[in-house]
Amino acid sequence: MIVPAHPLDNDDLAALSAANPGWRVEREADGSLAVSPTSYRNAIRAFEAARQLNAWGEGRGFAAASDGGITLPDTAVRAPDASWVSFDRWYALGDAQDDTFPGVVPDVVVEIVSRYDAYARQRQKIARYVELGARYAVLIDPERRRVEEFGSPPEDLRLDITRIIDAGAPSTDADDAADTNDA
Repeated sequence: MIVPAHPLDNDDLAALSAANPGWRVEREADGSLAVSPTSYRNAIRAFEAARQLNAWGEGRGFAAASDGGITLPDTAVRAPDASWVSFDRWYALGDAQDDTFPGVVPDVVVEIVSRYDAYARQRQKIARYVELGARYAVLIDPERRRVEEFGSPPEDLRLDITRIIDAGAPSTDADDAADTNDA
């Protein structure tokens, strides 16, 4: 955690994030900053999770990956690895949709533990989403192949956790290798 000399407002936080594109910067409710490097492999996993959320919720809401930050009711600014916001929640924002970090709690949140993350901190973050109004949150630890769910999943949502964990891994399918060699 980093405690800035003065509290950062959303514009300051956006400028800090823009100046450090290889880092994920989130503001805690107490004003401290959580900073962690992003890995390309986890970006692939996050994209896969967001892709699955988009396919599931198409026509009912919006999916986003970690480059979209949000302000939670406790003033923390988060950038979940993948999230889905229903049209009802999104359109209720009105003009605030255009805010740098709009004040909305996603209906569904997915966080993926990277080798730089402390599992306990990630677990607290994901539980906090549900406390603040997320209906369902999933914490995925790819290294341990462990998954924790918080809240209740929407009835028809079925995330393919194995596909998320294995996203970006070398293919073991002989047909995929043959297709690559034929190109």
